[in-house]
Amino acid sequence: MAYGKLEVVCGPMFSGKSTEMLKHAVWHIHGTGSRIMLLKPAFDVRYSETKVVNHDGIGFDAIPVTRMPEVPADVTAVFIDEVQFCCAPHYEGDLVEDVRGLLARGVQVAVAGLDMDWQGRPFPVTAALLAMADKVFKLRSRCAVCGVDATKTFKKQRNDRRVELGQADLYEPRCNAHWHDHSQRPGVELALEI
Repeated sequence: MAYGKLEVVCGPMFSGKSTEMLKHAVWHIHGTGSRIMLLKPAFDVRYSETKVVNHDGIGFDAIPVTRMPEVPADVTAVFIDEVQFCCAPHYEGDLVEDVRGLLARGVQVAVAGLDMDWQGRPFPVTAALLAMADKVFKLRSRCAVCGVDATKTFKKQRNDRRVELGQADLYEPRCNAHWHDHSQRPGVELALEI
């Protein structure tokens, strides 16, 4: 049996991560005619409880999860959105080990998620999956201040919560310069360790 391949789609908010992953899912279905599973963290209810939905409102049915479900033998690919949320307290178990198990069975896996939080710290689950990836799609958005490529997520309403569900009301993409200017204001500390 062949070992599966892992693809990771990452970047800041509003960079098209879910859209890119959904395109890969559609390509897989149409290209192979195979059965897939589309998963999303049950914690993420911003647009839908039972769909992966991009910021433009385009969505596909998905299984909301708090742990890895049984993956039937006829499923050839698993797609997981918002992987940064697949950790305690929102996910039971170890998603990285779950993905390793799927790959060992020959299942193709594609995930999408934020690579860094609003403080510039890597999300551990995403970082581990990036290290394991056979292929990485690092997406960019447009800086909400100046319009150049954005690789960071800026949090508009300041508090110390690392994970807080939100949309454009709470977050916006920023280029390094405009994100860095914000991060250096008094009272804001950056912790770059994992």
